[in-house]
Amino acid sequence: MNKLMLVTLSLVALVLLSWVPGAQAQVSDAISATNQAIIELTDFPGVGHRYEVDLNKLGGADVRQIKKATELLQDALSKARSGNASAMAIMKLEEAVAYGSATMHKETRLYAQGALYYLCAGETGAPCDKAPKFGSYVAP
Repeated sequence: MNKLMLVTLSLVALVLLSWVPGAQAQVSDAISATNQAIIELTDFPGVGHRYEVDLNKLGGADVRQIKKATELLQDALSKARSGNASAMAIMKLEEAVAYGSATMHKETRLYAQGALYYLCAGETGAPCDKAPKFGSYVAP
């Protein structure tokens, strides 16, 4: 009887310790989708001199890039809502989706950067290390 109770308690402890909250996973997915949308909307660097241009790569102002980024932001918005993200992050994502639907790539990118800032509040990791604290954000 004691062995059965000990095995049961150890299984319960193992399940509780290995459980990952679903809301945190949803917010993490929203962070990665928002970061990918920012990368898609970022223009080529203006470095002031000639450089080799890859003709197969699309810039941030291309309508196809804006539509792809808007779909990523819409996905991030749904994941942020289901993951109980902050109200400011959801508001910024809603504004970014609205501007993306109007094909305004700079406004979309700026609001997505603001959303990334609020989504990354208290987070550490790859996209949150480069989240804008102030000023502009340079996508990797």
